[in-house]
Formats: sequence, structure tokens, C-alpha cells
Amino acid sequence: MQLRAAYAHLRRRTNALFEPFGMTSDQYVLLTVLAQQGEATQQALVRHCASDTATIGAMVSLLETKGLVTRTPHPRDGRARSVQLTPAGRALAEKMRRRSSRLRTSLVALFEDRELRTLTACLARLAGALRPPGRKTAAARSDRRTRRIPGTAFRSVPSTSQQT
Repeated sequence: MQLRAAYAHLRRRTNALFEPFGMTSDQYVLLTVLAQQGEATQQALVRHCASDTATIGAMVSLLETKGLVTRTPHPRDGRARSVQLTPAGRALAEKMRRRSSRLRTSLVALFEDRELRTLTACLARLAGALRPPGRKTAAARSDRRTRRIPGTAFRSVPSTSQQT
């Protein structure tokens, strides 16, 4: 319940910060991924944004309508489309990053460096364990030593010898 509460509060705060731009926190995440990656297929965006195909498709369409992204045929995969930021999309992503920097700084300041590393590692482990089947990360695919959690819906988690 605490994880859900933290996520809900963070989402409300960031949505309020981005409302003057007519944007949401989910749209900011997508713009940020594209700013970091340069370009990505919609399926790559699904993975990087921890979302689903329908949501990313609708979001990309909306952002394309707003002139913030473009979609072009993928050079090697005829079925895929590459998504890139337009100059306006890149500028908006930067404005949104600056607008949210105080919030990010205040959240990081809640933790000592060691605590922040531990929190990040724990969240990554949790996200990996909860990821739908077929959407494993490269690290999860290479970890053959997993154990089943009895009495839960979780398929497996890294064995304790793999935990950091």
C-alpha cells in the first residue's frame, strides 16, 4: 500500500507540474525516453516506459498531432515505425525537465546515497519480478537461477545469491 501511495502522490504532483504545458507525467516519460534514445520503435517505448502497446500507440498519436514527435518507417523492419522528437518536442521535454527538477531534487534529498542506491535496486528487482511474461529485461533473461515464490502470483524472482 505504501508503494501505491507513493506512486499516486508522485503522479498527482507531476501531473500538476505539467498541466500548464497541457501534458501528463506519462507523456513526459515518453518524451524523456525519446530525448535519451534519439529514436525508438513503439515496441521499444512500451518496454522503456513500462506501459502497454495500446497506451503508447495512443500517446504517440496524440504527441504526433501536437507536433512533438514524428513517426517514420523503420529502416530494417518494415512492420515497425521509428518515433523521434521534433525540435518542438525536444524543447518541451527540456522545459518539463526544468519544471520538475525541484521535485526530483527534493525526493533524492530524502535519502542518503546508500539508501537511494538500495531503493533503486529494490524497485528494479520488484519491477522485474512483476513484469508480464514475455517482457523480461536482458538481465532477467540471462539469470537462469530463479526460484518460485510459494503462494503468490509471482512467477519467480532472482535467487538470493543474485541479489545485491
